Amino acid sequence: MRQLVIHQSGPAASIQDSGRTGYLQLGLPPSGAMDVAALIGGQYLLGHRTDEAAIEMAYGSLVASPTAACAIAITGAAADLSIDGISASMHTVHQVGAGQHIHITPGATGVYSYLHVAGGIDTPQILGSRSTSAREGVGGFDGRRLKNGDRLPLGEPTQPPSDRTGALASTPPGDLTRLRFVPGFQYASMKPEATAALCEDDFVVTPKANRMGVQLEGIRLDTGIETLLSEATTHGAIQIPPGGHPIVLLNDRQAVGGYPKAGAVIRSDCRRLAQARPGQRVRFSLCSPQEADRISWLEQHYRDTRLS
Repeated sequence: MRQLVIHQSGPAASIQDSGRTGYLQLGLPPSGAMDVAALIGGQYLLGHRTDEAAIEMAYGSLVASPTAACAIAITGAAADLSIDGISASMHTVHQVGAGQHIHITPGATGVYSYLHVAGGIDTPQILGSRSTSAREGVGGFDGRRLKNGDRLPLGEPTQPPSDRTGALASTPPGDLTRLRFVPGFQYASMKPEATAALCEDDFVVTPKANRMGVQLEGIRLDTGIETLLSEATTHGAIQIPPGGHPIVLLNDRQAVGGYPKAGAVIRSDCRRLAQARPGQRVRFSLCSPQEADRISWLEQHYRDTRLS
């Protein structure tokens, strides 16, 4: 069996695909790639199906080697790639020989990078996905993040790699990242001062950011909502805990939460937030459900056109 041997793994490297949906009522989050556009771009470059998995790295840190010759690609946040010490570019297919070392180190922008290997990472599917939900011990490689010495099974390529480069290359967050959100049920019950500040003031990404969510810092928001029953969470939900600093929930979020929620950031902007490093500024802006649907359709149309 073809394998990828992990010689050195960063603390947050894991196997991810497009995620598993429909199990939040069982307490199981969807997980999946934090930057799905980067995942899809790499799948396209290697001729993969959309259900094939890659290795997601936070701040791109990994050393690995295949046991047999294969094609690879790196997508997502900026990362420095070398193969046996020879520098190689991102968003491009590279051929790697058996035993050659793939060395990935963090670049200057973004958070999540993806190592794609021809044939995909062929761990068992759990509830329709190979994605790692580390807190629940589900999926991925033994239900956990990767560590040194892991030997990951590789699938057999079903399609030849693409001869194109740069497909769906991620745009790193700028000085100010816009977070469009659809207001939720509790938005109208919040103090007007809080909703006004939410949309008018800038917030800063803090180091308290991971696959569960991103905590922001800025003006303290007093929602005026003192008691609230716990309820199901959703992707991009803007929770405002008693401290008044918003938390945007992401892929590995908890199933329920009892803090007031101003609404939900649209998926397109969630991946941009996930790629924002601590210290980067963000600003919320209201978005109607109809506009959110239109943005989603346009992004899907762009992907279909770009990858056709």
